[in-house]
Amino acid sequence: MRIGRVIIALTAFLWGLCAPMKAQINTDRMMSVGRTALYFDDYVLSIQYFNQVINAKPYLAEPYFYRAVAKLSLEDYRGAEQDCDNCLSRNPFMVNAYQVRGLALVYQGRYEDAMKAFREGLRLDRSNISMQHNLILCLMRLGRNEEVIHASDTLLEASPKYAPVMAMRSDVLWEMGDSTGALEWVNKALDVNRYDPMMLYHRGVMLARMERYEEAEADMDRSIYLDPTIAGTYIARAMVRYFRDNLNGALDDYDMSINIDPSTVTGHYNRGNLRAQIGDDNRAIEDFDFVIAAEPDNLMAIFYRGILRDQTGDYRGAEQDITRVLEEYPHFTQGYQMRSEVREKLGNMRGAEEDAMVVIREQNRRFNNAMGYADDDEDKEDEGKTRERGDKNVRNYRKIVVDEDLENSTGFTSEYRGKVQNRNVDVQYLEPYRLTYYKDNTKEISFVYSSRSIEELSHTGCFMSAIELENHEVQLSERQIDRLFADIGLRTQYISDNASNAGCLLLARAIDFFLLQDFRNAESDLDLAVKVDPDNWAVWFCRAQVKFRSIQVKRAEQEGENIGEISYQSVIRDLTQAIELEPSFAFGYYNRATLYAMTNDMPAALADFDKAIELDETLAEAWYNRGLVLVLLNRMDEAFSDLSHAGELGIYSAYNIIKRFSKSE
Repeated sequence: MRIGRVIIALTAFLWGLCAPMKAQINTDRMMSVGRTALYFDDYVLSIQYFNQVINAKPYLAEPYFYRAVAKLSLEDYRGAEQDCDNCLSRNPFMVNAYQVRGLALVYQGRYEDAMKAFREGLRLDRSNISMQHNLILCLMRLGRNEEVIHASDTLLEASPKYAPVMAMRSDVLWEMGDSTGALEWVNKALDVNRYDPMMLYHRGVMLARMERYEEAEADMDRSIYLDPTIAGTYIARAMVRYFRDNLNGALDDYDMSINIDPSTVTGHYNRGNLRAQIGDDNRAIEDFDFVIAAEPDNLMAIFYRGILRDQTGDYRGAEQDITRVLEEYPHFTQGYQMRSEVREKLGNMRGAEEDAMVVIREQNRRFNNAMGYADDDEDKEDEGKTRERGDKNVRNYRKIVVDEDLENSTGFTSEYRGKVQNRNVDVQYLEPYRLTYYKDNTKEISFVYSSRSIEELSHTGCFMSAIELENHEVQLSERQIDRLFADIGLRTQYISDNASNAGCLLLARAIDFFLLQDFRNAESDLDLAVKVDPDNWAVWFCRAQVKFRSIQVKRAEQEGENIGEISYQSVIRDLTQAIELEPSFAFGYYNRATLYAMTNDMPAALADFDKAIELDETLAEAWYNRGLVLVLLNRMDEAFSDLSHAGELGIYSAYNIIKRFSKSE
């Protein structure tokens, strides 16, 4: 079995099972590393560690709980529910397990069962706001509005400044037809925190529903100013701008939403719609191509693309698209009329005449049947300029889509999804680069940097794969995890047999440990490597990356307490040693500059960013981070120049920063 191989690989060189005390240490270490993997969203890896603890000590409740958290994040909701049951059968007083069990049931649509789980947790911890919040949301999903109001009153008595429940109460009052009361409650939420971007967005959506578009846009402007990274806010503002006949502004917002979230179907559909309205047919077709690839049964996108293909001379493609729609809507008169015209352009006169006859017969049928229109919803366009995403009336294809997600800015809450990622700060530097074997292939723009130093390192023969540079999290597959564990076993054998090359082999094993989120063993190997091979720049560079990630975990565990600046000095010292040994390596300067910036040593940061850019002018992250440093130093012209260059190189979030700080000048 795969898990068996993992256990054998680990025990072969790390944690022997010779004594009971050692076994206890093993499970503690595996639990610790498993939790670290959770911090960095490595859910598959964390599950493997928790599996090992469960296999060794099946009577423990905690590993079942953490495995449930990982499964919840991987959308294995039944598996998460089962693990919570196993956890609670071993320890029925573990409050957090009721929370996670409730969330797993929510995502299965089992709201009554979820409420039971939340109520059981609340019996143990009456002051748990997160579970009270989720319980109220379940009541909302079930349409039990009076109970929502009563439960929100109870929560507000205990926590009178808890703004999310005010927003939920606002939603319920809206559903009950009390728009004045709804607006009053969302205003109360903003009185608690007028700088909450999501609450401003929430009020903006409500004002848009009330057709108070100027006020709605002002709220959404403020929301984007406070947090320019949420794609949905741009989509909502685009809708408001559309209603205000500001098509160019709406297009700009759809562009920004797609830059932030390239997978947004709503953004692509609406941008394609607006591009078609202003005559940009070819680029509109590109957007509808994306929508259809994501949703092959999206008949509105298919029909719209058919119209545009006809207008751009692709008559064969137009015929295919319109035929696909008519197969689903055989009484769609406009479709037959259009296909008749397309077939005539293709020289298919017989087909064109057949479609024209269908149109005539349908018109005659309606003339003779006064109730015919009521039976033909697919051939009757609804009133209004927007439609819901689930609308199936193909005649509404020209309408702007209002995504269901935009209708409700509140959501179910959980405290257990990686605190390291939940940093709400005004300015976020891009991460230092790391030595790895894996690239993040999910990014819209993947930077490919060449480096003589990295190529030479890869060719030493010490590593299981070519060395890559990456500064994004990469979630490993089970196959990759198995390979890393196996490679650790091989490196362990090679180290004992090749003492003369021990430094390089220790570096290789440290990279394996690092990718498996086992920072303690990685740092231990690197401590030994710098002793046996102190002239290897990569050993110092890698130890810096391991120390940096270890500090991130410590900061997360201590809720961001100020423990970092002293600790970061050790990281900077290792990077300095790496730079002295390899002075042409731009990423060494970039990493050290980023650490200097994080510790507010701005002159040193600027000097290193300057050197990194001198060595590699395509290093987009260096332009971006230097731009942020210049913003903090209030050197705005230089900052905007750097950020603009970063945007040109593919870091589109730089434009958000420019826009945001341009307004603040």
